[in-house]
Amino acid sequence: MKNWDLFIVAPLVIILGFVFLYFVYKKQNFEKKLFWFYIQTLIFWIINAILLQENSNVLTQLFDKTTPANIVVLLIFSSAMFFAVLLKPLATWLTGKIKNRRIWIRISILTSVLASLMLLIPSDDQSWFKLLIILQAIILAFSISSQSLYFLFLNEQKYNRLFALKVSFAIGFVITFATFIGNWITNINELVNKNLILINSVCVVFLLVALFISFKTIEENPNKIGEFKLVLKEELVKYSKSTLVKLIILTLLLGIIFGFVQSPIFRMYLVANSKIANDSAEWLKTLDRKYQAIFLFGEFVLGFVLYKIFLPKMGVKNLIFWLIIISGVTLLVSTFVINSIWIIFANLIFGAAYFVLFYMWFSFAIMWNYRASKGVPVTGFIASALILGQILVIIIFNSVIYTKSGLFTYQSIQAIIDEININNVITFEINLRSIIRITCASLFFINSIYLFLTVIWIDQVIAEFIDYANIKNIFSEYEKDNVEKKINTRIIID
Repeated sequence: MKNWDLFIVAPLVIILGFVFLYFVYKKQNFEKKLFWFYIQTLIFWIINAILLQENSNVLTQLFDKTTPANIVVLLIFSSAMFFAVLLKPLATWLTGKIKNRRIWIRISILTSVLASLMLLIPSDDQSWFKLLIILQAIILAFSISSQSLYFLFLNEQKYNRLFALKVSFAIGFVITFATFIGNWITNINELVNKNLILINSVCVVFLLVALFISFKTIEENPNKIGEFKLVLKEELVKYSKSTLVKLIILTLLLGIIFGFVQSPIFRMYLVANSKIANDSAEWLKTLDRKYQAIFLFGEFVLGFVLYKIFLPKMGVKNLIFWLIIISGVTLLVSTFVINSIWIIFANLIFGAAYFVLFYMWFSFAIMWNYRASKGVPVTGFIASALILGQILVIIIFNSVIYTKSGLFTYQSIQAIIDEININNVITFEINLRSIIRITCASLFFINSIYLFLTVIWIDQVIAEFIDYANIKNIFSEYEKDNVEKKINTRIIID
């Protein structure tokens, strides 16, 4: 069957994802307002995943008609992720100052509506269209910058700022799952009719639904936003600037490592290597989609399983150490074993490791966010550090690929698929082997440094989470005391 990955495998994975989502929600006592919050989050990030993919597709088409110097400029300034690096800390800081996370979240839904509509503006003037794409990237970046606020909002309003690890993985799962669905919808649309008007009109409708749902979710109590009360801060490890710097460095390196892992060279090799044995265009497109989907599958399924099963048994430190070690071993093997099966398998491992490691670091960012004084936007800085690491890699690789520099004789997956002369593909595949070997060897070295830094810094970064079971009990008791005080206060008032 043609496109079996889109019509059989992906729907089954999506059903599995909804089963996981059900259990996440079930653990939180089936609160109706919490249900609507998860639905709003899911819808919003599905649409953003579609818009980001559309933005990437439009850019790829523009590169064919652009000079090399302008390509580099476009790669930087037409990327929503680039502007999101600047806006994420602002989102955390400003909404903390005004004691209102929801206002940025709601405005970001409206900016996604605007970004969706802007892609429908026709233009035969290339200069004007490039300017339009840059403007759309800025608007979409405002929307993406709200990501950290979803974590903070839930942790503050539902969990009194206490359970950062639980919230980080719950919302992380929803957003990653939404990205998987969004990519699947985009692929279906490209296969069926490539109709931007239809899909973007649907996007606008669902964004307005998400905006309406936002009024049915958990109510926002401004008193729960901001730093911990002094009495609790005195019992916990104190925040310091050095802790923030170390957490930023660890997250930045993580972004660089996994930016390289998800770079176009592995997809290009997979398609080029397979084309030599099987020249079917449908098969090659399926293989390319499969490679992209397997990373996300590793994230929201295997990654979530690692968190639920292994974290309670191994503890925070051991789980982080082992995931970095496993990533390093996978990179070392990838230096010597370069074939399609191993690349797909390694991508699955990387997806699971990336999910757990990032949402571990991000949960600690949430934790420090409530201990930092003067509203330092810790979560904003950490989210930006990850994106910055990934963007640096994307700009470097795409600048080389799309300016037709070095060994990259093809600028896209489609160009490889369309190639008639198989000898050209064979030559390209041989060249990519060398590039992959050098890349993986370099990443193994960077991963080793990453492991070393994690070992010497982790106790300071994770603070009380050194003893995972104990800190859960401390926060549970504190929350229980808060509930009892509120009940007693109501009794006295009545």
